[in-house]
Amino acid sequence: MPKAQTAPEPTVEDQLGEILEHLRRMDARDRLRTWGGFVRGIIAIVPLILLLWSAWYFVEHGAEMMKMIADTAASSAAEYTKSQGTGMYEQFMNQYSPAKK
Repeated sequence: MPKAQTAPEPTVEDQLGEILEHLRRMDARDRLRTWGGFVRGIIAIVPLILLLWSAWYFVEHGAEMMKMIADTAASSAAEYTKSQGTGMYEQFMNQYSPAKK
């Protein structure tokens, strides 16, 4: 039986060329990872920026917003009282006033 032929032993230059090819591939992968990390970092900062902006806006315009809320609540309560109060007044008058003949 003939012996199986073995692959020739790679030279030092071939080994160095293979190492350089692996380094090139690693460099391309690292470049993609760097850009991906940058994009993820920007996306992670967006909620923080929104939180800081909303806090600043509330500090600057909080009094106006509270006044608007209070005015709306007061007008709503007045409208409710007016509509419900008239009905209650008439019901009270009908119930406790002397009967008309």
